[in-house]
Amino acid sequence: MSNLDIDKVALTDYNLIIEEIFDESTFGMVAPSKKVGGVKIIGTSHRQVFRRVYTITTGEDVYFKGRKIKGMPGAREWLSELLEPGKQITTKPNGHVGVLNRYVGKKNIFTAKALETYKKSVTLPFLRIYGEDPAPTRLLYGNPAVTFLQKGDEHPIAAAYFNTRTNRLDLIHYFERHTLLDNFVKRFSQPSLAAAS
Repeated sequence: MSNLDIDKVALTDYNLIIEEIFDESTFGMVAPSKKVGGVKIIGTSHRQVFRRVYTITTGEDVYFKGRKIKGMPGAREWLSELLEPGKQITTKPNGHVGVLNRYVGKKNIFTAKALETYKKSVTLPFLRIYGEDPAPTRLLYGNPAVTFLQKGDEHPIAAAYFNTRTNRLDLIHYFERHTLLDNFVKRFSQPSLAAAS
């Protein structure tokens, strides 16, 4: 088996936020709606909002004493770096761009209605499933400026670009869900490479 050439990657400031709404759940089976004489007395519902955040990455080659090494530094390189920090192991951008699925989380919203007059909702904060969210305060669900798109039987979805350095959120109003990641890479690969140089 050959030694794989593994890139070290650096995170950029460019992020794609995607939130998708799901209304079906087992909550309705556990706490079903109640009707008396055809009139709904108590109704319950459960909504989940799934959030994914992707970040553009730039590849870096790793050097030890000015010589490019394949893979990750070994014990000898790390020991040398420990003795002279910041001088032995260095990196340089190599022109590769990728996408990292940086965060996945979900939010639960439980709603109960009584006599179609009284309504109470309980919204739980996002539960982290994977990673760390680089934009935890830049939420799409609940933002009045955000439109969730839905085609046919697909789940409603919204997307935005977010720059962590400038704190700028750019909403994406028209998109095809299957091209979101490709368009993200096309739009931000050159700025990412320029910033890494």
